[in-house]
Amino acid sequence: MKLSWRSMVVVSALVATSYAVCQEAVMTPKEIRDQWVGKTLVGTSANGGKVTLMLRSDGSAELSGAATDAGTWRVSENGYCTTWKKIRAGQERCFTARRSGTNIMVLNPDGSVSGTFTEIQ
Repeated sequence: MKLSWRSMVVVSALVATSYAVCQEAVMTPKEIRDQWVGKTLVGTSANGGKVTLMLRSDGSAELSGAATDAGTWRVSENGYCTTWKKIRAGQERCFTARRSGTNIMVLNPDGSVSGTFTEIQ
């Protein structure tokens, strides 16, 4: 069977996309707790502003940089939730996290990107 040049490009693109998707891994609540608590996560918000996030073992949380606030956090069934004093007028929001290579994408409940962490200190 002969494949045209276009067919080969399409097949190659599909293989590359499948590989990229396989490289992304959803972080479990346990991984979030084990890898993030007591550490400073450095990254960018969805609009590109630099942010740092600290989740503490006592359930408190601190956000600084493009947005600054204090609040609480907890693990959820599929990720983690935060409640900030000022952000979202104190309403809780839950997120999922996907590891993609060395970056961690934080996703809103609707699947849009809330931000990306590039470093854990």
